Amino acid sequence: MTNLAQDQKLEFDTELTAAASAFTGTPQLLGQLTNVPVILLVKNQTNVSVFFADNSGTTKGTTMVAGEEFVLDCRGNNGTARNMGFPIGTPFYVTGAAGGGNTGNFKVSVLNAY
Repeated sequence: MTNLAQDQKLEFDTELTAAASAFTGTPQLLGQLTNVPVILLVKNQTNVSVFFADNSGTTKGTTMVAGEEFVLDCRGNNGTARNMGFPIGTPFYVTGAAGGGNTGNFKVSVLNAY
């Protein structure tokens, strides 16, 4: 990076967090994107499996086992598009089984360009 005005830099956006102790077995809103992400860090830091989706359904998304994490690079394989990512305002939902022994948090960290 040359640190020129036209270079884009990364910054963290507000982290989206849901406590496992609040899981009810139905989809709950984790939060909405306030910027177009360049990189998403998705972390299931709970002790239960969680279904993560950009909708409030239960079939279009991904199930993450306890402790699973992944990085989604929205620019790495963008084909002919300048960016490949989720638009501003995209909601994210998590679904985890209700239980008194649920611990930890489900988190999504967002890096966006400025």
